Amino acid sequence: MMPPRVIVEDERMKYPYTGLFTFCEQLSKSLVKNQHQTQAELSFYVPENQVGFLGVNQKYHLQKSWHKLYNPIHAKADLWHGTYQGSRYFPRSGKLKKMLTIHDLNFLVEQRKSEQKQKKLLQKVQAQVDEADQITVISNFTLQFIKQHLNLKGKNVEVIYNGCDVNLMANPPQKPEFITDGHPFFFSIGTIAEKKNFHVLVPLLRDNECKLIIAGIHQQPDYVEKIKSEAKKHDVLDRVILPGSITTAEKWWLMQQCSAFLFPSIAEGFGIPVVEAMHFERPIILSSHTCLPEIGGNAAYYFADFDPDLMMRNLQDAVNDFSSNPNKKQAMAERSKMFNWDLAAEKYIDLYNKILEL
Repeated sequence: MMPPRVIVEDERMKYPYTGLFTFCEQLSKSLVKNQHQTQAELSFYVPENQVGFLGVNQKYHLQKSWHKLYNPIHAKADLWHGTYQGSRYFPRSGKLKKMLTIHDLNFLVEQRKSEQKQKKLLQKVQAQVDEADQITVISNFTLQFIKQHLNLKGKNVEVIYNGCDVNLMANPPQKPEFITDGHPFFFSIGTIAEKKNFHVLVPLLRDNECKLIIAGIHQQPDYVEKIKSEAKKHDVLDRVILPGSITTAEKWWLMQQCSAFLFPSIAEGFGIPVVEAMHFERPIILSSHTCLPEIGGNAAYYFADFDPDLMMRNLQDAVNDFSSNPNKKQAMAERSKMFNWDLAAEKYIDLYNKILEL
């Protein structure tokens, strides 16, 4: 008898340097590592450029754009794990079981989409929820948020935190070429989009010699210009660096060397860079919005709001406390242990087993 078949949807890996790419990549690697915990056969639905990313011994299904209309790969699964709530490849019918991972409903808080567009996107997620046999979310904040906006119809919802892989052996920290002097700097990273709220960091360069490095793909060119405009207003344009995408090795170097890691996002389902930063024992100052206090806990400091003067005081207080508080680094080390990809994979596999009655 053939083992039941689980297909993990890794279609979002067509977009490198994004949170969803990292989620799919790291979860899939840990699923393979822990696949001995299930009798099911695991395979992966991937874009063409990611075939083989888990090694030649794994089974891959090639994603095609026309699969949005008709996806024959669904017939090869007993359980389909949709890893993203915005997927256009999630099964809408058929006998196969379905798991849906919801990261966020950021389109409701980004303030860039019309009310009609928000309603349409919400209906799309609701349709996936209606089809799903099991729902997972990546934070308690996301769970509470979807309860407010979706009808879960009594379905089981499990919170499974993302993991974090900081492997300095595989990617030794490497100084980026755009670092050309010894000036201290603040660091942030993420898709350069309005929801990340990066522009509020610019006034923190007043009355000091620090630079601000914001790495990440430039998703919204108009928002990139907004950051630059804010920098011009404060006469610090020469100290705001927007290098675009960076390598993992460069990211580790910047996290290791920064004066503080700053993350002012106002629309976040988890925030993997926050956990990555915990490994480098530098002050971490976060927005107090969305899931960030849940993820940062006592390992981080927080901006009370986005008033420039108050943010400056919050930053100075955080840096001063970090340098004088011997318990903060220990708090970071303990907090980071909560976010482990092997632990996450084990929980997903446990749900696979329950759904397939293994």
